[in-house]
Amino acid sequence: MPRSLIKLALEGSDEARRRLFAQLSELMTAKLEERTDRELAIFSEVILKLYAFASAKDRARLAQKLATHTSLPHPLACRMAEDDLSIAMPILASCPVLTQDDLLDFVERLSKAHLQVIARRTDLSPGVSDRLVEKGDTPVQRILAGNREIELSRATMLKLVRLAAEDTVLREDLALRSDLPPSVCRSLLPLVDSETKKRLHRMIEGALSQVQLNQIARLKILRREFGLALENPDMNVLWRDAQRAHITFDELVILLLQDNRFNHTIELLAMRVRTEPRAFKDAVFNGEKEAVAETVAKAGLSPAVFAMFAKSRCEHLKLPASQASQWIAAYSGVLSRAGREASAPRSDFQARRKNRREKPAGRRSLRHAAGF
Repeated sequence: MPRSLIKLALEGSDEARRRLFAQLSELMTAKLEERTDRELAIFSEVILKLYAFASAKDRARLAQKLATHTSLPHPLACRMAEDDLSIAMPILASCPVLTQDDLLDFVERLSKAHLQVIARRTDLSPGVSDRLVEKGDTPVQRILAGNREIELSRATMLKLVRLAAEDTVLREDLALRSDLPPSVCRSLLPLVDSETKKRLHRMIEGALSQVQLNQIARLKILRREFGLALENPDMNVLWRDAQRAHITFDELVILLLQDNRFNHTIELLAMRVRTEPRAFKDAVFNGEKEAVAETVAKAGLSPAVFAMFAKSRCEHLKLPASQASQWIAAYSGVLSRAGREASAPRSDFQARRKNRREKPAGRRSLRHAAGF
């Protein structure tokens, strides 16, 4: 042990103990992966004796460095977990050495703010989540309902349904879980809007995956955070704002289609590929599915979002829904051909010939306007 540490240990003042805690912590965590279990155990014993003298800053730094370490001595992990929230947070959130019994004990004794951190853990057993719902306040209950990494008991789900009757946020978080049994889905039906009712019916039929539900949840967040900016009728400005908000092109198209802004969606797609908006709109309305599919493929729209676009077209123009299937098939064909062409080798002559192609002048067909 360095002489400076021995000197601090012999001094015995509160200030010396504070400095000893800080220096020992720095010494031990500097090469944490190389420490043996025995070294960590001794370190833990000494640190626990000095813990009451340490500054909040030093305790927080130690907790941050040790939070995910699998060999962290259990007594030290528990001591830090019980500390002020700013220190306990990384330990409560992800420390792997805390057991379910530890978490149950913390739920009984710690503050509601501590419980909010525990509720976000991805390893909670149904027993711990049951107790969290009982002991926690509204934020804790919302976090649990939105924690789609854990399993909730049927009793807890039904309790959350009862609480959701007076809590819109809790209701939305709960309705986005993929593990809701049919009985819980049916209990939620009287509380939700028509769109959520449809989704719950599909869940009862087993037609929705957690990936799809996560996408729905993200769109709700984007709509809430993007706010009034989404209403901008200028598609160039809207797309620039969306990019700054980290909204993908697919997501922006979905948001527009959800708002029944079909004409704005057409403008956005035309802007994306720099084609003449009127020519593209005429092609969409006149049913030129191959030309539209080729243009939209240049925009990089995913097949799932193009399917939504095709269905919206049928609704907007009051056409048979069967037409959407034809458009979806056309888009799939365009993407398949593009994939084959991209993987096929081109001769130097083909490359030179493509580079010499003239740009279209004036208003021509959609294919020319789109640059085909």
